[in-house]
Amino acid sequence: MDKTTVHAVVVQEVSRRMHQLNEMLQDAFDATANESKSSAGDKHETSRAMAQLEQEKIGGQLIEMTKLHTILKRIQPTFVSDSIQLGSLVETSSGWFYISVGIGILNVAGTTLFCITPNAPVGKLLVGKKVQDSIEFNGNPTQILQLL
Repeated sequence: MDKTTVHAVVVQEVSRRMHQLNEMLQDAFDATANESKSSAGDKHETSRAMAQLEQEKIGGQLIEMTKLHTILKRIQPTFVSDSIQLGSLVETSSGWFYISVGIGILNVAGTTLFCITPNAPVGKLLVGKKVQDSIEFNGNPTQILQLL
């Protein structure tokens, strides 16, 4: 597993999600504009309010995804530390973890990878640990095998 490749895949996934949210937001704006032209009365006001709420929800998601993108820009994928921190790629007896942003599970080069934040429950247990250290999560012992 190569950390530079992992980082690039995570950045690409966050960018893909941002693009998707931008398209959804544009569709919501277009729907509101079309609704404004087509009807009047209570039904019209309800539709406009619902469209506005949808725009706000998507806008909030886009803001969060932009924050994740900013965090990823701060990570130097070529830097390797002797203890786990933001930007660490960690192989454990339970699988691979990329301590970066919380976007869930990705498949990178045929390997399942958990993208978690340092503040996630498992992230908190991993941060500061070194190769050969162990953690216990949900009653399951996990050993740190490799740190990239």
